[in-house]
Amino acid sequence: MAQQSRIARILTALITLPFLLLAVLFAVSNREAVEITLWPLPYAATLPLFVTILAMLFLGFLIGAGFMWIEVLRTRRQIRILRRVADQQEQELNRLRRDKRLAVDPDGVPNLPSAGKPSDTAPTLPTTH
Repeated sequence: MAQQSRIARILTALITLPFLLLAVLFAVSNREAVEITLWPLPYAATLPLFVTILAMLFLGFLIGAGFMWIEVLRTRRQIRILRRVADQQEQELNRLRRDKRLAVDPDGVPNLPSAGKPSDTAPTLPTTH
């Protein structure tokens, strides 16, 4: 288990470090000021280009994370429901097993309810003589 954790950390670092390096290079290369407006609002802001783009990327990340969080909550709810159903079915199975054991006497002969006379349960056929 510790080996998998170490491998996971190494893989995370190998994936994260190049993206971090790209973000730093992008920020250093794009320091020009741009004016940001949101029509129809009368407000405007002048920010460096890299701040604007990185802020939009971060906003997109937060929106995606929010949708994933909602999906995870929905999945966890389904898991709770399925666990509850499985527990109920397991309790029913245990009850049926217990009832089956009670229905067999110590000699191993089932204690089944009497079915009545055979003539009462058998279908009658017309006789031809």
